[in-house]
Amino acid sequence: MRFVLCVLLVALPPSFAFAAKGTLSLSQAQAAAKKGDAKAAAAIATTTDRQTCLNGCANRGYNKGQCINACRPGFCHPEGEQPYCVAK
Repeated sequence: MRFVLCVLLVALPPSFAFAAKGTLSLSQAQAAAKKGDAKAAAAIATTTDRQTCLNGCANRGYNKGQCINACRPGFCHPEGEQPYCVAK
């Protein structure tokens, strides 16, 4: 079972790993911001709606699947080049 998991992790595209890294729910980002996390606070300050997020993602050249994943409502991406949250 461990071997299969390792193979799956290696087979995933690098962008998947980076997209998942640093993704927080809105409530997690709010809690982190309360504890002084500047990146989480910046993400919350840059909250956008889903459609604007999808359009911006596509304009930056990402494929539809990556954009749908990155623009899930209620999630924040404080580790991105431009931190942002997507409104619920």
